[in-house]
Amino acid sequence: MRRPSPALVVACVALLVSLGSTSYATVVNVPRASVGTPQLKRNAVKASKLAPNAVRTGHVLNGTLLREDFKPGQIPEGPKGERGERGPAGPAGVSGYEIVTASTIVPANGEAMASARCPNGKKVTGGTASVGALPAGVFLYTVLTGTETYNVIAINTTAAPQGVNAVAICANVPE
Repeated sequence: MRRPSPALVVACVALLVSLGSTSYATVVNVPRASVGTPQLKRNAVKASKLAPNAVRTGHVLNGTLLREDFKPGQIPEGPKGERGERGPAGPAGVSGYEIVTASTIVPANGEAMASARCPNGKKVTGGTASVGALPAGVFLYTVLTGTETYNVIAINTTAAPQGVNAVAICANVPE
């Protein structure tokens, strides 16, 4: 085995002296209790740097904690408050639902329209279209005309006439 070079020995001794003397100076030259609150920078000590149970009730000033400082369920609920005054009545809602249907026959290789119209004063709130047995070649399109009529346009590309239904859901809707 080779001997270490003199340069390596001098470097290692210098490293040991520099590290050892710093810690020696820290231990020897710092008086007990000389570092306290005035010497610490603001926010320098974080929760991760504190030992468990290092801060106790006596260390915390009354009125300095916020609700966010506690976990859910740690703060008991206060007494139930008095019941408030009744608010104003809300606007009238939708009423008077009614289903209106209209049917038509679509000729072979033709088109037709079925229109389900709501009674006076009622508006369409929804709708649908149907064919007796939806064969390939019958196409349905739905169109809302204004607020009172639900139209179904049917295109029949088959060789037989087809029955089509338009269904409107009508109701009294406040303005």
